[in-house]
Amino acid sequence: MQYLIGEYSLKAFSRFELLAGVDEVGRGPLAGPVVASAVVFRKGFELEGLKDSKKLSPKRRAELCEKIIDGAESVHWAFVGEALIDEVNIYQAARQAMESAVSGLSVTPQAILVDAMHLPSIAIDQTSLVKGDQREPCIMAASIVAKEVRDKFMRQLGELYPEYGFEKHMGYGTVRHMSALKRLGVLDCHRRSFKPVMKVLLNDRKALERELLSKSKAELIGFVGLVRQMGLSDCLRPNMNLINSRLQGKL
Repeated sequence: MQYLIGEYSLKAFSRFELLAGVDEVGRGPLAGPVVASAVVFRKGFELEGLKDSKKLSPKRRAELCEKIIDGAESVHWAFVGEALIDEVNIYQAARQAMESAVSGLSVTPQAILVDAMHLPSIAIDQTSLVKGDQREPCIMAASIVAKEVRDKFMRQLGELYPEYGFEKHMGYGTVRHMSALKRLGVLDCHRRSFKPVMKVLLNDRKALERELLSKSKAELIGFVGLVRQMGLSDCLRPNMNLINSRLQGKL
């Protein structure tokens, strides 16, 4: 079964010798980075079984990832961590991860297919495809690599914090994860700009004190603005004395 099974792929490879797929994983979790991957294939590359990474078993996904890395002209992945996600928002963080993945390729493709995103800093002919990870094999390949890389990272995080079960839920807001969050508190790897995490943080006085301790005046004001923007003013109100005392201490 030939790799070029998508209508666009067939058309694109009639024009281009080297075509790349770009995708990211990890927009939805409450913890951990967003990871993007770019994969460059040469015209005529063949690989059976490519699918959206979410529709593959872990074993099959790992097998395909190895074959993709072995058979591709170039593969590169990039992480964007929690701090930047909180600073710029998850959409922009995903875009930055994708751009970094493309920029890090050792072989420059003649064109790229991107899953539902435009990459303005990339000066390569590109096409954004909605649900591209379900339609185009080169994007499927990028999705598989990104998923494997991120899952490995989350398993390592699970070894560091076994009580949280990151190796099971990969940072998503499962019942187990939320239970651990409320019982054990917010970690550095948690995304403060995600409402469930912020809500837990605001309801834990000691954790909030630690959180605010190292913030500058501008960061404290930004923190208050973020909380209000997230619709958590009711949770913020009981903590305003603490926040005001920190602000006064920064003047």
